[in-house]
Amino acid sequence: MINFKSPEKLAKVIEATNLKNDAKKEDIDKLVSDAIEYGFHSVVVSPYYVSHVKKQLKSSDVKVGTVVGFPLGYNEVSIKEFEAENSIANGADEIDMVVNILAIKVEDFNTVKEEIQRVVEVSEDVLVKVIIETGLLTKQEIEKVSLIAQECGVDFIKTSTGFNNVPGAKATDINLIKKVVPTMKIKASGGINNYKTAFRLLSSGADRIGTSSATAIVDEFNKSRKNYEEHLDKEGII
Repeated sequence: MINFKSPEKLAKVIEATNLKNDAKKEDIDKLVSDAIEYGFHSVVVSPYYVSHVKKQLKSSDVKVGTVVGFPLGYNEVSIKEFEAENSIANGADEIDMVVNILAIKVEDFNTVKEEIQRVVEVSEDVLVKVIIETGLLTKQEIEKVSLIAQECGVDFIKTSTGFNNVPGAKATDINLIKKVVPTMKIKASGGINNYKTAFRLLSSGADRIGTSSATAIVDEFNKSRKNYEEHLDKEGII
């Protein structure tokens, strides 16, 4: 089980996200300032905001993440390759690529493998996460695409986009991925809006959490920790 001793340690496994298509610059600026204040691992924004965020974070250790093929994933391979190259040129430290769900459904796994390989190749030292949209896949499809992702050398398997009106991260999916590719890192995302959910997914084996409720999750953790410590103090335990 995960047992975070401090809000700082919890924040380091959180990727604070705003991928809304109506996000204004002031919304992104608030995301960045919160990330610096709380010490989140990264902020994840649309490619449009990557260069803007990179400038704001130049004196911080907070990473800049962005997306490729988002949110549906059915772009041509060459388009995803270009998107990755362009975002990296603009300052992205991490790439979250949506896999081609259509190709998975028709068992065109050659296309799935090719697109992942090409994005990994152009990304070089930039970390790559492959979003497999678990809510749209069968158990067998999750197993197959997880093995392909591992073979292609991606850094993380990410559960969901949170944008396709399907269930997001589930502990059962994380357990399945861990069973099939036990050495792969996992980013849980989609529907994670409170500490209880985040804790459950991290305890199931997720290595990171992607959420648009990052500050609320850490604040909730702090509140529960404070209440627990007050209880121990009242009982004379501390």
